[in-house]
Amino acid sequence: MIFAEPIEMAVSLVDARNAARINGTDFDAEIAIRVRALTAEAEHITGRAIINRTHRLTFSSFPAKIYLPESPAASVISVKYFDPEGVERTLNPIDWYLDAASEPGYIMPSPGKAWPATLARTNAVTVLAVCGYGPDHTTTPAAFKGYVLAKVREYFAPPGTPESPYLIRGLESLKVHQ
Repeated sequence: MIFAEPIEMAVSLVDARNAARINGTDFDAEIAIRVRALTAEAEHITGRAIINRTHRLTFSSFPAKIYLPESPAASVISVKYFDPEGVERTLNPIDWYLDAASEPGYIMPSPGKAWPATLARTNAVTVLAVCGYGPDHTTTPAAFKGYVLAKVREYFAPPGTPESPYLIRGLESLKVHQ
């Protein structure tokens, strides 16, 4: 579950306006909506988060590995759980390991450690994790920028301009396979 949506866009408004071949700021709101929609589409297709966002993951108990919902895994804010007595506790970061190199990334106990026992209840474990390439358009990979800007160009093209069926192929190599 997404806990905090990104505020920034995957491409700058100036770049999107240029791709749309629009002078002035009259269409900025529409361009921003289109960029956000195309970004969401690219993220859905690839299983990646372009701009950092925070996810809250909940479990009834600790699974062997806690897989993060999107790649790349950027960081883990906290791993909290209710112990068998019902007291909420926060795991020390030295007790778990984030494998950010794997896709999707995951959290598991550090070597020699094990997950603690939890209270038998729904949502006994809560993880806050950040997924994404970075905080704004300056960290967006070129393949995503190219896709979003090309689709913006198509959207604002004169009526009758054919759409390219090949743009989606630029995202194929970025898909996360589980």
